Amino acid sequence: MTAFDVAEADRLLSTTRAVRRRIDTDRPVADDVLFDCIDVAEQAPSGGNVASRRWLVIRDPATKRRLAELYAESGEFMTKIADRLEGTGHAQEKVFASSAHLVEHFDAAPALVIAGIWGRHDDSGRPGLFDSVLQSAWSFNLALRARGLGTAWTTMLNAREAELTEILGIPPGVTTVVTFPVGYTIGTDFKAVARRPAEEITYFERWGFTRRRPSADGTPRVAAGPGVTVEVDIAARPAVVWPLISDPTVPSRFETELDAAEWLTEAPHGVGSRFAGTNRLGDRTWEIENHVLEYEEGRSFAWGTVDPQDPGAVWRFEIEEVGPRSRLRFSVVIGERNNLTAVNALADPDQEGRVLAGRRKMMRTAMTHTIEGIRALAERTD
Repeated sequence: MTAFDVAEADRLLSTTRAVRRRIDTDRPVADDVLFDCIDVAEQAPSGGNVASRRWLVIRDPATKRRLAELYAESGEFMTKIADRLEGTGHAQEKVFASSAHLVEHFDAAPALVIAGIWGRHDDSGRPGLFDSVLQSAWSFNLALRARGLGTAWTTMLNAREAELTEILGIPPGVTTVVTFPVGYTIGTDFKAVARRPAEEITYFERWGFTRRRPSADGTPRVAAGPGVTVEVDIAARPAVVWPLISDPTVPSRFETELDAAEWLTEAPHGVGSRFAGTNRLGDRTWEIENHVLEYEEGRSFAWGTVDPQDPGAVWRFEIEEVGPRSRLRFSVVIGERNNLTAVNALADPDQEGRVLAGRRKMMRTAMTHTIEGIRALAERTD
């Protein structure tokens, strides 16, 4: 048997999008197409190899309308948010507009397909229930996409379980997990979306230990751009958090890598600006010059040490808006030159991994202390 066409497989996996506005409401979806997609989905792993998943297809207009009414009641908040964001240019404006469209046209899809399972979730953490449905449900999405159909992953009807089970005659002991509005898509030119690259969200050996580049032998190497990332959610808007991270004198309050900082230029807020930082490690202190490498108002602030063209390390704060909260990400990438960590690690290749692990543990402790301090400040301010 020949290998799969990797490019086509990757295209399927990376362009299967939530389809809400582009469902062809006039073209029917035949049973044999749904059977084929469900057969594919049923090849997904199942806890204990027990065939407990069940699929329910609804086409009756009156039944779809009743489900759409429940969905609209549960999704009223989406339409309100969409109205509030309309025309603002907010990062989530299009997402909520699309979600609101689905709320208003839920019953227009040619078929509603519910994936469920025999069993009740008891919050025990044991495998066998939701973890036996989700992978199968996603395979159903992929199978639809491969055949020119699309859908959106919806779960709001789960909150109306009593009405849902009465309308559809679902027996006790069955859990509905996800409802799909299914139809052929208007066009098939769906694209991959921007996500964080693997090197920013993949950790090695310890949580938060990153590699900017692949390691040739899979072990920690200076040449791979080793780093550390720590994150925290803050109960405050980005506008409150931003002033606390865009001025390097603020993190100095927490006695971390930047124990003290002082701007060397009159216009610090911009790429190319410089500031001095006094670092402290045990009873040793030293001063280092830093250069601003990235400055996006309200979103990111990064600086490199020693040489802006070949930094000894690159430090970065990033803010992501997550609902009414902010997710603060603090990261560092160790350079191949202009820093003692690289010098010490490369002095003995057999000890390279040990030196990098020790240094990164210290960094992670200090960086965690920093963002926890910023969180406390931001939440008091807000």
